[in-house]
Amino acid sequence: MDRKQFLSEMGLGAAGLFVISCLGSCSKSGSTPVASSDFTIDLNAASSLALKSLGGYIYTNGIIVAQTLAGKYIAVSQACTHEGVTVTYDSTGDRFYCPAHGSVFNDSGVVVNGPANSNLREFNTMLTGSSLRVYA
Repeated sequence: MDRKQFLSEMGLGAAGLFVISCLGSCSKSGSTPVASSDFTIDLNAASSLALKSLGGYIYTNGIIVAQTLAGKYIAVSQACTHEGVTVTYDSTGDRFYCPAHGSVFNDSGVVVNGPANSNLREFNTMLTGSSLRVYA
């Protein structure tokens, strides 16, 4: 085996190892948090004051929680199912929107317009006084 052949085979081997290791740990979403499925938000806390306003929203535990213009609380996973970019809430359209590639989801997280082709995970909400429970 000559030097050129040796280096060529070593390069392919290293690339193969990289691909195998990346399959288990690489993702398009980077550091997008994984959604926690049961927690309570204190609506009087400074970190959640946006939820006291109609159309306001916050991100917490990998979930976007919003108050619709009708006063209903809604919650879906915050990572777009296309490439994991954080979605925003558009209260005037009562929908979630991905600013990266334009995917649109209704207030239940169902895809309305791609390129995303799978829904956001929807979470239940229950308001008790100033505590908002978000759960699966």
